Amino acid sequence: MTKLLEWVSGVVVFLSVWVALLTGQFGDIEDRKQLVLFSPLIAVAMFGIYSIIVIAYRVATFNDCEEAAAELQKQITEAREDLRDKGFKFQE
Repeated sequence: MTKLLEWVSGVVVFLSVWVALLTGQFGDIEDRKQLVLFSPLIAVAMFGIYSIIVIAYRVATFNDCEEAAAELQKQITEAREDLRDKGFKFQE
């Protein structure tokens, strides 16, 4: 099952339950009608908060790769030397 299909299935289930609650299929919900009515907005807000927390955590724990950076700089230097040998002039 692809990730898109998982998300679409989850949204369909959520909306099905939400519509069933609004139409009274599960009984009388007059005392909680406002909560049911705004539950999709609450779910979107909670997903946004979760996303911000995950992004902040991953940015805070991002690893630096010193060896990879040094290797990349070495490859850039080699490429510049090779291009200079072939007649390319760099504007620095």
